[in-house]
Amino acid sequence: MSEAEKNGGKFYMGGNNKDNYTKLILPTNPLEKEFEQARLEKESNEARELLLQLEREKQEELDKKLAKLEMIPIGNKIIILPYPRNPYKKILQGSIIIDYNGEFKNPDSGEQDKQKEFVSCAKIIEIGPDCKHLKVDDDIYYLPNTAFPIPFLSLGYQLTTEPQVLCVLNEGLKERFKMN
Repeated sequence: MSEAEKNGGKFYMGGNNKDNYTKLILPTNPLEKEFEQARLEKESNEARELLLQLEREKQEELDKKLAKLEMIPIGNKIIILPYPRNPYKKILQGSIIIDYNGEFKNPDSGEQDKQKEFVSCAKIIEIGPDCKHLKVDDDIYYLPNTAFPIPFLSLGYQLTTEPQVLCVLNEGLKERFKMN
């Protein structure tokens, strides 16, 4: 009978019996690392699939809620969607440039810079119940520093109040405001 058979498949160093050993050496399987790596990879993939499934279920739940969701501002507040560029800006008159895109060479840094707009243009998306003069789909000019971003579905909406609107652009405004 071999030493390994006597000790139940275990090898001991430093003596023939297990009482005098210094280190226990177990036979190793050469594929053990690969098995462990495959097991960890499988567990990781299962966890990833579970998280993706939970995310899909949550997104479906949100989509069902969003289908019924309404957003109405309170009081005299309005929800607007700023235009990326003023659609009422006239760029050319004949061959003379009347307006430009606001870029200039900064004398302090020497780099190309962009001038901030003092007045922005936007479309009204929703109005609050206390708004007297504004309607949905009116275009307005407003002060951009008086508007706050609305982080709703990353749609780019902003919130401002009716008194912050500088002017309204639409058809039939004089009649609406009874200015005839």
